This record gives sequence, C-alpha cells and structure tokens, in this order.
Amino acid sequence: MSFCESSLEFDLYEDMRRRLMRMLVAEGRGEVEAERIALYVMQGVREVPRLLNALAGGNASDAEVRHLLDLTLDNAASLEKARALILGEGQEHFN
Repeated sequence: MSFCESSLEFDLYEDMRRRLMRMLVAEGRGEVEAERIALYVMQGVREVPRLLNALAGGNASDAEVRHLLDLTLDNAASLEKARALILGEGQEHFN
C-alpha cells in the first residue's frame, strides 16, 4: 500500500483482487495460481487511476505526472506475468 493510499482504497483493491481470484478459481484455476494472477493484475493496474486523474485534472505538476507514469510503467511488468500464467506459458521466466 502506498503512503497516500487510504484504507478505504486499500479495501476496495483487496475486494477486487479477491473477486478476480474467485472468478479464476471458478474457471478451474488452482487457488495458488489464481491468487498469483490476481495479485499480479492488481499490482499492474494499481497506479493507472491516479495517472489518469492527474492527466485529466490539470492540477498535478509535470513532476507528479512523471512520478505516476514511472510507477505505472514499473508495475506494468506484473501484467505480463499474469498474462503468461493465464496463457500457461510457465513460471520459469519469473523465478
């Protein structure tokens, strides 16, 4: 959880992660694999709303926008991990 994230926001992301995990288990994934995928997805998208708000709002400085962009791009690798697990490309790339 980032230092500026509220507990309400944390709870919202946690609820979304659990829902995604339950959906993946219902589709036939093992619980551990579903948990990993859900964690990777949520990590990969966590900063996107902040970046979009900063870009749309016009009140954020260029430095703030750049920081959010960097965080978003840093976390994007998690989406690739989730994609590989979903497509069954193995885990050897991530160990």
